[in-house]
Amino acid sequence: MDSTTTSNAASDRVLCVKGCGFYGSEETKNMCSKCYNHFLKTQIIDKTAKKLEGLSLAHTKPPNPSLSSSDHTLLEQDSGSKTLNAAGFDSDTGSRWKSRCKNCNKKVGLTGFKCRCGDLFCGKHRYATEHSCPFDYKKFDREILIKENQLIKGDKLAQRI
Repeated sequence: MDSTTTSNAASDRVLCVKGCGFYGSEETKNMCSKCYNHFLKTQIIDKTAKKLEGLSLAHTKPPNPSLSSSDHTLLEQDSGSKTLNAAGFDSDTGSRWKSRCKNCNKKVGLTGFKCRCGDLFCGKHRYATEHSCPFDYKKFDREILIKENQLIKGDKLAQRI
């Protein structure tokens, strides 16, 4: 009885369809486990690629007819006005941007502080009083308060009651 079950098991074994030399099974379409996993991955990738193609075609917008050709050229010029490459060089002029304190010319690197006046300063000169900052903080803060806090008026009827 043992000989018949072993002979049936040996006859059920089929070599992998992909030809890698391992045995496959009917559950994995006569492929070994490695080839079957690779097969599944390629199917998933193909399905997602088809879905993405369908989505990208459905969401494309036609060009805006209201913009004239001169508007397009202005937009292109504005977008490429100043670009820095990976080394920190300005692509237009070739000069390196400075990472030095505006007052003492000390190298600040990553520890530099950018002030609201637009300049870069070291830890000593980062405060507005230390570098005689032309930025008007008082006016700036008042404008913010005016925008955020609206005028509160009392009811006219409160005086009559």
